[in-house]
Amino acid sequence: MSAHRATYWLVACALVVAGAVSRPAEAGTSAEPFAAPDNGRSCRASMLPVTVELGSAQVFARMCTPTGSRPRAVQLLVHGITYDHRYWNTADPAQPRGDRYSWEAAAARAGYATVAIDRLGAGRSSHPPSATVNLASNAAVVHQVVQQLRAGRVPAAGRPIAYRTVVLVGHSYGSMTAWTEADRFQDVDALVLTGATHNVREVHAPSNIEASMYPAVLDPRYAGTLLDPGYVTPRPGTVNGLFYAPGTDVDPRLIAADEQKKGTVSQFELLNYPVIFRTRLDLRVPVFLLVGDKDGIFCSQTPFDLGAPCGSPSRLVANERPWLGPRVPSVQAFVTAGAGHDLNNFRSSQTSFAAALRWLRATVRQ
Repeated sequence: MSAHRATYWLVACALVVAGAVSRPAEAGTSAEPFAAPDNGRSCRASMLPVTVELGSAQVFARMCTPTGSRPRAVQLLVHGITYDHRYWNTADPAQPRGDRYSWEAAAARAGYATVAIDRLGAGRSSHPPSATVNLASNAAVVHQVVQQLRAGRVPAAGRPIAYRTVVLVGHSYGSMTAWTEADRFQDVDALVLTGATHNVREVHAPSNIEASMYPAVLDPRYAGTLLDPGYVTPRPGTVNGLFYAPGTDVDPRLIAADEQKKGTVSQFELLNYPVIFRTRLDLRVPVFLLVGDKDGIFCSQTPFDLGAPCGSPSRLVANERPWLGPRVPSVQAFVTAGAGHDLNNFRSSQTSFAAALRWLRATVRQ
């Protein structure tokens, strides 16, 4: 174990023993910075009670339903590392009232409700000691949100709905959280996995991601917080290299916005990667894979790297299906040409959204 990992471990474990928990800010309903407007949908933010290793915690949830409609199907949106619920509703810097980068808006137009959460240890959700925030605890929290959706206990702009159909939609680490939740709890109706495969381009890719991070308390954005040193955030100027691809069609203002709103990730989530990529799953619901062919973390860019074959949907499905289990009923894929890792933030976003929604309409009841 490296010296800095040992330091994170010792400090975080000490905080676990002490029972220290950093509480999130209260949920609000006003317009958020860097978020698209609620065009065509009625939204409400709330804090959902969940149980975690040290007791109770709260998860921030933003529930949106199409205006004037009460759908029976909901998409539960789970973001990746260093992001929060706003990844699913990114503001368009070219058109402040537009929503071309909003998965939420596209889903609403297709007749779906959405619930975008902040994962445990991210955004406005509770930040328990970092040593307790990992893939297992994230999956367990998502499971509790699924149960609250089915029971009609998630606050909405109107009367809450008990949803009969719940689709888990993840991005990057959120996709890994989603497939782990579906594997362990078997309680959702479909999976949409974006920006993730069971391959990484280089042997040291997880270490390279870790090397771009530093303790969040050293960053001006988190100065004065109670976060323990096991919570890390990207070093200034590293977001572009992590999540975007050189030469791809992305508005540079979105990358600049990412730098300003960057979030936290637990060091112990990063340590999960070797296990995540080599664990075979037992998924029993339809799966849709959505990646950009220029994804610099997961998709092969040269004949010599170890990324997934993202050159065609069929090759991607052949690569991923063995990891998803013998009882997965169907696996389909779409590869967005010219897009990098953060699919929602590329100018091709509407192409990505449309592909996922076409698959959902054909595969899962609403």
